[in-house]
Amino acid sequence: MASSYSNLHPVDQILTGLVAEAVPSDDQLIADKVLETIAISERSGTLLLEETRNFMGAGAGLDLERAPGSSRAMIGGFDRTSQTFMAKIYSASDSIAMEDIFDSQYPGSEEARIAKKVARVLKLAREKRAADLLFSTSTFNTSAASAAFGTATAEPLSELFDLKDTVFAAAHGINPDTLILGRACFRDLAKNAEVRGYVGDRTLGIASGNQILNDEAVLQVLRDVLGIPNIYVGQALQDTAVPGATSSESAIWDGTKVFMGILRGSDAVVQKSGNVKGMPVAALNLQYNNMVAGQYDSLDKTRRYVWGEEVNTFHAVDGTLGHVLTGC
Repeated sequence: MASSYSNLHPVDQILTGLVAEAVPSDDQLIADKVLETIAISERSGTLLLEETRNFMGAGAGLDLERAPGSSRAMIGGFDRTSQTFMAKIYSASDSIAMEDIFDSQYPGSEEARIAKKVARVLKLAREKRAADLLFSTSTFNTSAASAAFGTATAEPLSELFDLKDTVFAAAHGINPDTLILGRACFRDLAKNAEVRGYVGDRTLGIASGNQILNDEAVLQVLRDVLGIPNIYVGQALQDTAVPGATSSESAIWDGTKVFMGILRGSDAVVQKSGNVKGMPVAALNLQYNNMVAGQYDSLDKTRRYVWGEEVNTFHAVDGTLGHVLTGC
């Protein structure tokens, strides 16, 4: 009788703990912070969508006043819709020769080292999927900045303030709750005259003679001006060179883009059928299995393999609830 997958590839709880832990270099990863995570009971299912127009009033031309004895005014309705989704399997593995395990003089377990290496690959891939979705100009409403934030004439605070009104109008009167900036445009804000002038006026603990603000000061200005509670800066880098070529690192989150929208509005209920209900939200992380890991030896006992795996999907729900600003 054939062996089961679990017998050949047993999940190792110790290694799973290693791949899931947040090592210092993982602090800059924001995919798990920006997207609301919903645990789904089945790998595929249906996302039930309410039609917002059903709750935006009766529309023009309908008089709700009723004369004695007359019938009540009938309001119109709009059909609800649905979306299907499927969580995808993301997995990676690495191996080490048995002789290297026995001969290694480096401190710590070689299996633990490989587990962290595999975890880093999975986490950076997850970050890239989140960035590709949230900075997608084909998924969300898009407009171009009037000037790059680093130019002398740029007024990014005014531009982002106006963008909040744009998102508010497109989202049926819901204020955006999340702002995501690429690192390059965020760093330009620290040198921007409008941002520095705001700090000087408010005296946020920074000497007026300073020409460049620290990161926390810039974040505080954005919170004060925009009133958006969740502000994140995508700073992670990844190696984009093919194996064997000279290393070439690039930013995962495009440094010229900004996302503003509604990402923390979900109040999800998952049913056994796989259906998911949620509050208005631009995108969700639908997670079937969190990251797990295990190890196994080759049949000839010459190598030890360590693997990691997760099953999820970053799903765009409503493109009108998010807006991407380009050319920042």
